[in-house]
Amino acid sequence: MKRKLQTILSASAASVLAASALAQDTPVPKLDRPDYNRGGTSLVRRADQLSGAAKASDIIGMTVENPQGERLGKVEDVAVDVESGRIVQVILSTGGFIGIGETQTAVPPGALHQDAAKKVLHLDANKEKLSGAPKFETAKWSECSDSNHLSAVYSYYGQEPAFSFIHRGDSVRDGLRNPDGQVVRAADASQDRAPTIAPAPKADGIVVRDRISGDSQSLIPISRLGQIQRASKIMGTTVNNLHNEKLGRVENIMLDLPSGRMLALIVASGGFLGIGDELSAIPPTALRFTADRENLQLDTTKETFSSAPHFKSNQWPDFGQPGYAGSVYRAYNVEPYFTSDMTTDGDNTRRNVRDRVGQTLTPLDQGNSKADVDTTAQIRKEIIAGKTMSVNARNVKIITSKGQVTLLGPVNTAEERRLIGEIAIRVARSENVDNQLEVKVNTNLDAK
Repeated sequence: MKRKLQTILSASAASVLAASALAQDTPVPKLDRPDYNRGGTSLVRRADQLSGAAKASDIIGMTVENPQGERLGKVEDVAVDVESGRIVQVILSTGGFIGIGETQTAVPPGALHQDAAKKVLHLDANKEKLSGAPKFETAKWSECSDSNHLSAVYSYYGQEPAFSFIHRGDSVRDGLRNPDGQVVRAADASQDRAPTIAPAPKADGIVVRDRISGDSQSLIPISRLGQIQRASKIMGTTVNNLHNEKLGRVENIMLDLPSGRMLALIVASGGFLGIGDELSAIPPTALRFTADRENLQLDTTKETFSSAPHFKSNQWPDFGQPGYAGSVYRAYNVEPYFTSDMTTDGDNTRRNVRDRVGQTLTPLDQGNSKADVDTTAQIRKEIIAGKTMSVNARNVKIITSKGQVTLLGPVNTAEERRLIGEIAIRVARSENVDNQLEVKVNTNLDAK
C-alpha cells in the first residue's frame, strides 16, 4: 500500500512539473494591438537612439487613434523648447464635432507611436482614459507648462523615466562664450532669457567655437518653462547670425517623437550666399532666441553656413539615418543626442564635417576676406545650378583661403569630379585649385 501511494505521489509530481514546463513554453495570447516592444522599441526610448524623424508640419493635424483603430482626436500643436532641443508635450484636441466643443489634453511625446503607412499616431488609451487625463488650456499656456503639470502628464501615461529634462537650477551654456572669452551661464544673465552671446576671437581673428555638449544643453532650466513655444509658431521665425545677418527663416522642424527630441530645424536660405532656394538643417541646441524671443540666432559665419549640409526642397535627405543626422550636428560642432557611427558613412554631407583634427582642412579654415568668401559662394552656386549633380556633389567642401581653393569629399562619378574641378578653375584659375575630390565606389546611400 505504501509503495502504491509513493508511486501515485511521484506521478502527480511529474505531472505538475510537466504542466509547469508546458506553461513556460506556451506563448501568452497577445492583445489585438501593435507590439511596440518589437524591434528594440520600449515604452520610454533610450536617449542615445535616433528613433524617428517626422516633419512637424505632418505631425500637426495628424489623427490620433488607439491600437484598436478608435479615433481619439488629432494633434493640435507640439510644445517645444528650442534651446534644449526638447519636445515637452504634444497637445491633442479631442471630442467635439468639426471643431465645436473640443477639449484639449497633453500627452508625452514618447507615448505616441507613428504609423507611417496609415499616417496616424497611436496612443495606447481608450476614450475613458483620455477623458481622465490632465487637461490643457491654451489660454493658460504657462500654467499648463509648469513643472507640476508636466509631472502629472508624464506620470499619467507611465512616462516618468522620460521626465528628467527639467533642471531645478540654471544650466551651463556649453561652448558659448561672451566677448571676453568666458563661458556664459544662465546665472550670468537674466534667468528668464538666454544671454546674448558673441564668438571669442583668437589673436589671428579666427572664431573659437567650443563643442556644445549634449548633457547640459538638453536640460530645460525651470525658469524657462514659461517660455516653451508652439512648434507652429516657431515655423516662420527669422534666423540671423551674431552679426545680425539674415540666414533665412524656419521652414519646418524635424521631430523625433519617441525620443522626445527636436532633431533639427529646417531653415530656408532664400538665396543667401548665392546658393539658391536651399534648405539647411540646423541642430536646435545651436540656436538661441534673441532677448525679445522674436528671432533666433546662430553662432556661425557665412562660410561655415555655406559649407554645412543643405539640400533642395524637392530632394529631402533621410533624417532617420543617424549618419546623415550626425553630420548635421557635427557641422555646427554640436554633440548629437543619439549614437552616430561616422566611420561607415558613405556620402559627403556626412564626411564633410567629421575631420576636425590633424592637418585636414575643414570649413573653419575658410578665409574671411570678401574675395575668398565670394569665390567659395560662386563655386557653390554653379555646382548647385548643375541639374545632374548628386547630393554628394552639391555638398563637397569648398575651402578658399588667400585665393587658394581646395575641393574635398566624395562624389558619385569621375564626371562629377571633373565638372566641379572645371567650375573651380573657371572661377579661381587652375593654378589656384587643388582638386582632392574622391570618387565613391558604392552610391547606394546617396539620393538623387
